[in-house]
Amino acid sequence: MLTNDISPRTPEKFLLNNPSKNFDQLKTSQPLALTANKKGKLTDSEVILLAKIKSLEKQLAQAQTENNNLKSENQRLKALVQQFQQKTKTQIIQLTHF
Repeated sequence: MLTNDISPRTPEKFLLNNPSKNFDQLKTSQPLALTANKKGKLTDSEVILLAKIKSLEKQLAQAQTENNNLKSENQRLKALVQQFQQKTKTQIIQLTHF
């Protein structure tokens, strides 16, 4: 299994955005520069890689949209929980005064 080859003691080697290290990585908004061969055409490998990159960019955009939607839903649910807790506290206070 491939996961056995990865040492669990050094996961920082595999992180893309390790905050403890200063890596010279491309930002997600930066376009990748393509270097064409002498004839100006892309190789089959480059075409395949570009297709994979475009697919991954699409998946990333979908994941970011879903993440933002989940964050909004989380905030909405937290607000509902707070309202319910406040309503419950108010009802308890009212019951103890009778």
